[in-house]
Amino acid sequence: MTPWIRFLWQRSLFFSFKSLCTKANYVEPRNDIFWWNAAITECFRHGDVRRAHKLFDEMPHRNLVTWNCMISGYVRNYMILQALRIFDVMPSKNIVSWTALLTGYCKLGRLDEARVLFNKIPEKNVVCWNSMISGYIKKGDIMAASLLFDEMPMKNNISWAIMIKGYLQHKLVPQARALFDRAPVRATAIYNAFLSGYVELGRYKDAEELYSQMDEKNLVSWNTMITCYSRSGRMGSAKLLFEGIPEKDTISWTALIRGYLQNGDIDPAKRLFEQMPVRDVMAWNTMIGGLVQHGMIEDAMHLFDEMPQRDVVSWNTILQAHVQQGDTAKACSFFDRMPCKSETSWNTLISGCRSEEALVMFRQMVREGFSPDQVTFAVVISVCASLVALGWGKMLHLYAWRAGYEHDHTLVMSSLISMYSSCGLLGDANQVFKCMLKHDTISWNAMIAAYAYHGFAAEAFELFEEMIRTGFIPDHVTFLGLLSACAHRGLVDAGCRYFIRMHKDWKLIPRPQHFSCVVDLLGRSGMINQAHDLVNRMPPMVDNDHAAAHANNNAWETLLSACRFHGNLELGQVAAQRVLQAQPLDGGMCIILANIYAAKGMWQDATSMRALMRARGVKKETGCSWIEVNGRMHSFMSNDKSHQSFDQLYRHLDNLSIIMEVGNM
Repeated sequence: MTPWIRFLWQRSLFFSFKSLCTKANYVEPRNDIFWWNAAITECFRHGDVRRAHKLFDEMPHRNLVTWNCMISGYVRNYMILQALRIFDVMPSKNIVSWTALLTGYCKLGRLDEARVLFNKIPEKNVVCWNSMISGYIKKGDIMAASLLFDEMPMKNNISWAIMIKGYLQHKLVPQARALFDRAPVRATAIYNAFLSGYVELGRYKDAEELYSQMDEKNLVSWNTMITCYSRSGRMGSAKLLFEGIPEKDTISWTALIRGYLQNGDIDPAKRLFEQMPVRDVMAWNTMIGGLVQHGMIEDAMHLFDEMPQRDVVSWNTILQAHVQQGDTAKACSFFDRMPCKSETSWNTLISGCRSEEALVMFRQMVREGFSPDQVTFAVVISVCASLVALGWGKMLHLYAWRAGYEHDHTLVMSSLISMYSSCGLLGDANQVFKCMLKHDTISWNAMIAAYAYHGFAAEAFELFEEMIRTGFIPDHVTFLGLLSACAHRGLVDAGCRYFIRMHKDWKLIPRPQHFSCVVDLLGRSGMINQAHDLVNRMPPMVDNDHAAAHANNNAWETLLSACRFHGNLELGQVAAQRVLQAQPLDGGMCIILANIYAAKGMWQDATSMRALMRARGVKKETGCSWIEVNGRMHSFMSNDKSHQSFDQLYRHLDNLSIIMEVGNM
């Protein structure tokens, strides 16, 4: 049998299995070892890990490819422990075995274990080096990636491309440019890496200029520019380029579909998706993800049900849809049905549990062998901040430190700053900030907000000036912290200056949250009429912008509080009525308005308001407080007698068994 005939025969076996696999759960086994390897690979591609393992156990004979298929399959489904078990017991190994496991560790961000494995590889090839460098870049350790790149005995074009794109991912444009100039050959792959990096940074003009300088362009170049035009809102140029590509691939089609979805053009995206000659999993995921992003959950579910094959991204997208709808019960049920899970799956579910349930899910995640990443720690630490759960927060700080997420991981450290601040430990928050090896805008904002929350306005202002001197550009969150600091201290002049500066100096258009903050500042200072004028000058809301609507309503609530405090019942009545127009079933506002009517002697209106509440079944929300005991949160409602006394609870505050249980994992 000639090699070409054998190749066609093997391909027919592979697609024969693939066709049967999509039609039935049972596939008749064959004796050809290639068929078994193809069957195992296809099961892993579908996320059917159990069937893949069952086929592996039933195989009459195995070869090295079989073992490598198992390692790669487990890595594909984020099951690194199972991949390691296969790696340890396989009778012989080759460079593919080592590289597959190394890729798995890097994929999960477990760089310490990856580096130990990398050092053990007997004969490293360029793929091993590239995988290790990519792992460091993905984890955010650009310095380690750069040092390893310099140590490489032999580099190929992919090596240069990975390192250049890595610098750009970390916004180190001068370093990327210097490396680009050092490259021995200006290969198309290296140009494409630079081009892609510019697009990811939003430097679309630079990308166009670089694209015009390329002597040779390929499909990657064209696909990247479709993304560039799409992100800059130039869908006409993107479509024109797409139509001019001589041989399009699924990435070309998907890039244009994603562009339409990002620009809110749902119908053209749907038509293009229907016209695709071949749809892969990425195309399906892009379409489903776009529908979820635009709130078209039912359409997304329908597409998900039609998918011929799914991967973990497909399942995660629908899980995100359930979380986005706020249906935690349905999200948990869907999560339990998922055939394969990743760290992203856990992060998505945990982010939907904004209470102590998130802490329970975190503990379960660790117990099942998944490794928390930066997003996991940031979400769970934020939950601790909202619950003022200091014990859990300290435990997570310790765990993050053990996992290597400290000092140079700004997302985790910024969450810790907010957590310590919320728990009243401003000194600890400041210590975390000072220990950071590098800062970003988020960390500066977190510390400014911490000072503002505790009334240290002068310190917040000083930190802001230091932020500017260091070269960081403030954003809307920065000025929200500064305005809050002014409101807490009653610094009207300073607050007005910052409110004007954010637009004059930094071209930031104030959002409803900023207006609400200044209204609070003016109201606290007794400047009720000025506060009322400012509320009326708030920008109009965009349709379906629920966040802006909530912030707009919050400004009127803030004005109402000021009116009540300073006895301005006329404006208070106006503010309460505006709030009730947006939230007619707000029991708290109904009570306040009824009290305002009573204070003005309008007894009939007050009685009518309370009668209306009874008719609509509106009740004032019961007050609630909570306390952390033994790592668990205990909530207390008004007149709640179901809990043991506080004296009994405080006797157990030194029992940290549950905290140490998770901390030692």
